[in-house]
Amino acid sequence: MTYEKIKNWYKENKEKIVLGLCFVLVFFVGYGTGSFSRENQNIKPKLQNNYNTILKEKPAADPPATKSKEEVLGKTIPAKADEKCQIKGNVSSKGKRTYHIPGGAFYSLVKPEQCFNTEEEAVKAGFVKSSK
Repeated sequence: MTYEKIKNWYKENKEKIVLGLCFVLVFFVGYGTGSFSRENQNIKPKLQNNYNTILKEKPAADPPATKSKEEVLGKTIPAKADEKCQIKGNVSSKGKRTYHIPGGAFYSLVKPEQCFNTEEEAVKAGFVKSSK
């Protein structure tokens, strides 16, 4: 092939060549921006029992009863429900110890798990003042 033949062929097919190059460019840009992730590649669907299948194994036993707050914290918290008691101490399910003072937003709603006469007593016992 001579240079002249290639030049003439290019002039005759210029629009087709440009269109083909644009197609290839759009394909690679679109493919590159796609959401492909190795993490998603290995995920296997979880098998689910439907109501029409017969279970070959007995279902697992019920989970053991949840532990009380005292068992989770490793300590017993004496609950003094005196009427003289002004500061109410409460322990959340996650173990956060909070005390409530009279006039606080939740003071009337809280059922005390531990009572204190002063805020200093509550702080020494590891309790933090309620934010509200």
